[in-house]
Amino acid sequence: MKKEDREHLFAYGTLCDPHVQVYVFGRTLSGNTDTLTGYSLREKAVLNRYPAIWEGQAGSEVPGMRYSLSAIELKKADAYETSLYFRREIELASGKKAWVYLPTNNQ
Repeated sequence: MKKEDREHLFAYGTLCDPHVQVYVFGRTLSGNTDTLTGYSLREKAVLNRYPAIWEGQAGSEVPGMRYSLSAIELKKADAYETSLYFRREIELASGKKAWVYLPTNNQ
């Protein structure tokens, strides 16, 4: 697969866990650290169990990982996140664009 055919995903929660990655994608992911600025992380925000991010105050930021995925792997991530989250493309602190999952109750 060509590099330009890859999708970028910014993960800040369970998708950073190697065990979850093997479950969802059948492999562990390699990526780069990155930051999402203008958002705040809330632990146990979804179903009192899972983390989520919301647009925050100026200067707020969420550290995480930027992974390169195939289109099929991105669909697998969608299935894993269920309807509790929706996917939005956002520019990261690095200047790279990546998909990020936001809670649906924040739309």
